Amino acid sequence: MDRTAHLTEEQFTGYQLRTLAPADLLSADTHLAGCGACREHLLRAANGTGWIAGLRAELSEHLDYDQVVACSEGTAPAAVQQHLAECELCRAEVDDLRQFRSELKAAPPATKPAPVVTMPARPARRSWPKWAAIAAGIVVVAGLSVWSVNRRAPSPSTVSPGVVAQVAPKEPELTREQQTALAAVRGAGKFERAEVLDRLITHRGVLLGPAPEARTFDISGPMGTAVIPDRPVFRWQALPGASRYVVAVFDDTFRKVAESPALTAAEWQPDQPLERGKVFNWQVTAQVGGTKVRAPLPPAPEARFQVAGADQVAQIEDARRDHPSNHLLQAVLMARAGALDDAERELDALASTDAATAQSLRQSLQEMRKK
Repeated sequence: MDRTAHLTEEQFTGYQLRTLAPADLLSADTHLAGCGACREHLLRAANGTGWIAGLRAELSEHLDYDQVVACSEGTAPAAVQQHLAECELCRAEVDDLRQFRSELKAAPPATKPAPVVTMPARPARRSWPKWAAIAAGIVVVAGLSVWSVNRRAPSPSTVSPGVVAQVAPKEPELTREQQTALAAVRGAGKFERAEVLDRLITHRGVLLGPAPEARTFDISGPMGTAVIPDRPVFRWQALPGASRYVVAVFDDTFRKVAESPALTAAEWQPDQPLERGKVFNWQVTAQVGGTKVRAPLPPAPEARFQVAGADQVAQIEDARRDHPSNHLLQAVLMARAGALDDAERELDALASTDAATAQSLRQSLQEMRKK
């Protein structure tokens, strides 16, 4: 996409519908950030100017009595006429005055002097400074650009007359690092493999010793992934006939660092946090009658995982706080940390708005698990 020229109508349409290719969408974002003419065009295309005019009328000062009279007589200056065109409340008062005068002209002559009729006092209105209308308009325009909250401003039909529209708070702009991470994934169409996965993902081995125990059961996780919380939940498939389970967690030197009490449920969360940035291995032992059954058991893959480092978790938490609806950004940061299970959950959420991207990146995660 040529960044020196203005966007074409086709590009405007693709940008609004989010049908542009990932690289073109990012390029359009960058162009709109620096091109006021294209932002103005996008605003008009989104019918934002009419809504801003209505909002400006709500926030600005209404016409006083003399201005209402002048409007009813057709002698008001251009600035007053402009307000009248934008303000439904003032138009209604002008129409009421015109109707009142028409009724007076049509009334039959009275035999007695007519009482003096005075207009009822106008209810007091809150006077808003004019800079508030300008500021509100700026907020609305910013809401239509790429760095704003991904919500559309309400159309004029959704705002009740006389009620000031509530403008949603603006999300912070993406940091340069976040923009770079998103651009890399959009350009490649896949996640970059985290180096830690080489230590976490193991495969079914070849048993050279004695035959394994007759019974075993499956581990659900965490396994072959990093985890965000430092107190992860360990889960496994329930074994029929088991009366209790015990989970043991080991560090990479095979030192036991945590152990559960006897459990009846097929999951456990340790009371104490595990050290961040470290790789761990875990195993669960089921008691079936007088027999102990362990899982995983060779030649099955080991149940290895890493507790994500503090710096990586801070980046993820910042994205969750500042951009809670940007599931692609969160998935990118989680995949970069090796947290494949968490990244896959974010892609599930992304699928509701961008199924194609979610599917493509989900395949990328599956490929990582096979290596």
